[in-house]
Amino acid sequence: MITREARQEIEIDRERKLVVVTVTGYFSVEAAHRATMETRIAIQSLGAGVGQHLTLYDLSAAAPAAADTADLIRMGFANPVYRKLWARKVAFCTPSSLLRRQVERIREVRDDIGVFDTRAAALAWLTAD
Repeated sequence: MITREARQEIEIDRERKLVVVTVTGYFSVEAAHRATMETRIAIQSLGAGVGQHLTLYDLSAAAPAAADTADLIRMGFANPVYRKLWARKVAFCTPSSLLRRQVERIREVRDDIGVFDTRAAALAWLTAD
């Protein structure tokens, strides 16, 4: 079981306009808020590519979030204030059935989200024409 505080690593592939966020550990509300701010800054670094980019969230080493944290993350994805930062498509990958169920709740507010068991499947979906 993963119990340490969540950390994330953000990679940006400017050529493909792809933002990859790899998450490990357990997200508290505070950690989710910090991670959201870091991700927004990374996306904004794309300049004119913002809104045309793709985002992959790799949750392979992440733990399911508490209900309040999951709700906060869902609200962030739904918030129209951040619409200009939204990716064309967003993919989540996780082998965890519980995390997939949490991400499915995000899909209720954003139909441009895919949920996959593996990173390879998520990348294939994101980059398909």
